[in-house]
Amino acid sequence: MTVRRTALFDLDNTLTDHTTAFALWAAEFSGATGVPVSCLMKAEARHDGARHRFFEEIKNVFGVRESIASLHGAYRQRSAELVPHRPEVCAAVKALVKDGWRLGVVTNGAPDAQRTKLEVVQLDQYFGSVVISGEYGVHKPDPELFRLALDELEAHAGARTAMVGDCLATDVEGGSRAGLHTVWVAGKRARLPSDPMHTRTVGGRRLGAHRRSVPRRVRPRSWSRSRSPA
Repeated sequence: MTVRRTALFDLDNTLTDHTTAFALWAAEFSGATGVPVSCLMKAEARHDGARHRFFEEIKNVFGVRESIASLHGAYRQRSAELVPHRPEVCAAVKALVKDGWRLGVVTNGAPDAQRTKLEVVQLDQYFGSVVISGEYGVHKPDPELFRLALDELEAHAGARTAMVGDCLATDVEGGSRAGLHTVWVAGKRARLPSDPMHTRTVGGRRLGAHRRSVPRRVRPRSWSRSRSPA
């Protein structure tokens, strides 16, 4: 009996381009409110995705009248709609499916926004499991979120399962704790001089940068430096 290979993927800045979507939203928001784009970008960097603190600062500093909850809700919907479609990413994911991989998404975030992103970028058809923290009250790096995806895919942590993501703290650490091989999409960040988590590192901030190499690079048999299953 052939054991199928399984890969779980992070969503924001791994499968989708959150950075570009935020920049597009910031331009629209600036045009509607007068808040400078540069201030929005600096606040985003300061608050590292903590959206309530981000909008609290914008509201207090620039006198925006809408409530934080209203601003956040509008942002969540519009930024999801602005995520750019990237044909090269679709091609890479499609190649994995054609090669026999079972694929899942494991992401933190609000269910409505995260599912909208997958639809907008035309990736929803390729994933047999989409596990979103907002639906379960469990967030990465909790290994339970990864196990939920594996269960839905009828897969088990082991030599033929992997987690791919851009965040060491949530994707790599969480996947490792769940017993998965891990692939860190490092982008322009320096590779670790020593690799305490024993993870495979690939360059290029976005998955699409590796559309020809992803099906080959993430084959478990190539992961000589990956952590053995727990």
